[in-house]
Amino acid sequence: MFKRNFILLLLTMTVVIVLINSTNNDELEIVSVSNINDGIVLNDLKQFSNLNSNEQFVILNIWASWCIPCQNEVSELKILSETQGYSVIGILVEDSEENGKEFIKNNDISYQNILDNTLAESILIQFIWSGIPTTLVLDDNFEIISTINGEITANEIFELTR
Repeated sequence: MFKRNFILLLLTMTVVIVLINSTNNDELEIVSVSNINDGIVLNDLKQFSNLNSNEQFVILNIWASWCIPCQNEVSELKILSETQGYSVIGILVEDSEENGKEFIKNNDISYQNILDNTLAESILIQFIWSGIPTTLVLDDNFEIISTINGEITANEIFELTR
């Protein structure tokens, strides 16, 4: 009887510990950097970029207004867009154009965003991406040099583009 109660107690404690740890891990963001798209050139983006002769990188961010990590990284994307050498272009996915416009207005976003679904799809089919947010770093020739899945920070982008 004692052995059975002891085993039940251990089993219960194990379940409680697993539940506690799983709720704490919900706050962790998984970010992965990949070279899966490296070398692909996105010439279609040239018409949207505000690149001048001093800018070396285009940051292409795939987002949705309802996506919490996307909301969190807006301030980081603003930092990048205001930093010499960087141009930011957002692409709205899995959301309505109206929601996108409202999100841009409410967050005082000044960098270029593509809200048209047809146009977005014509760009997105050119490379591999999964989930949002996804951020691609392109050089000044619009060649992809890095793909990041998950929420980004400006410092992470600065590190990748050194």
